[in-house]
Amino acid sequence: MTNNSRAFIMAFVFVAMTAAVGLYDVWILPAGATIASQFDLAGRAHAAMPKEQALAIVPTVSLGVVGMLTLLARFGSGRDRLARSEGVFAWVVLWVAVLLFSVEIFIGVKISNPRLDLLRLVFAVVGLVLIMVGNVLGKLRQNQLLGVRTRWTLGDERVWDKTHRFTGWAMVLGGVVLLLIDLAGPSGPWLIAATVACAASPLLLGVLYSARQWRREHHA
Repeated sequence: MTNNSRAFIMAFVFVAMTAAVGLYDVWILPAGATIASQFDLAGRAHAAMPKEQALAIVPTVSLGVVGMLTLLARFGSGRDRLARSEGVFAWVVLWVAVLLFSVEIFIGVKISNPRLDLLRLVFAVVGLVLIMVGNVLGKLRQNQLLGVRTRWTLGDERVWDKTHRFTGWAMVLGGVVLLLIDLAGPSGPWLIAATVACAASPLLLGVLYSARQWRREHHA
């Protein structure tokens, strides 16, 4: 069994575990219980839905995302190039499954402890995922499914490789910064803004870097 196959199998194991956690939470909650489903920027709930619906959202998203990405990796037009990426795509799929599993776990913990700051827990996991993805992004080979896909990276494999090494380091840095903010900074809107900035900035910088690197490679 290849590393890719192991990672995809583990991803579906986490999908199943996510569903199991949701079913367990449904079972332990009293009949007719509701769960907060909409929050304002300060983290205050202003809408709720039945427990069955609320606890089915994350497992459904997990199955849909992991299933779709697995099918693309197996049958998509760019699967041959993805196969050259040392399993990066498969491990990214696994980390997505782990992230969603963590969210379902945290929802259950939040139910038993309403004072728990769910944002901090979820965004801490986001920071860890950024670090892990950034650590392997430089190994991702040119493809149409994953990565910084600009006309410059898709038009030149050297530009692709250099851009993804740069973006990977930026993503690791973004994850570290997010963890520090998550541990020491304020929660609520500021934490949401910091998470968006730390997740989006590496990709934006990667796009700008790819254009700059293209000019260097083709106009030197």
